[in-house]
Amino acid sequence: MVCDGEDLFIFSVDITLPHMWQWQDFVLTFINFGFMVTAIPAVLRNYKMKEAKSQSLSMYLATAILLSVMAYVFYTLDMPLSCISTAGTGIMWYILTYQKVIYSK
Repeated sequence: MVCDGEDLFIFSVDITLPHMWQWQDFVLTFINFGFMVTAIPAVLRNYKMKEAKSQSLSMYLATAILLSVMAYVFYTLDMPLSCISTAGTGIMWYILTYQKVIYSK
């Protein structure tokens, strides 16, 4: 059988798969929830003592911003659990930054 090109159809096949949970998503989520849990005592201590002396303001702010960027990266990689947990960790660092600003007056 000779094919002259008229019988050929070029088409694209959607080969994307539905979201499959990646093991990395679970590991990163577990780690970030660990970071959030360890930040809770610092937030509570700062609130109770009305002071935040442990780190510099630039360190708090840089960490919060970088965690926000990481959350966005995880979002673009279709890793929703990592995105949410990293955003939560970032929020904890924004709270620490806020406490540093308020209590340093």
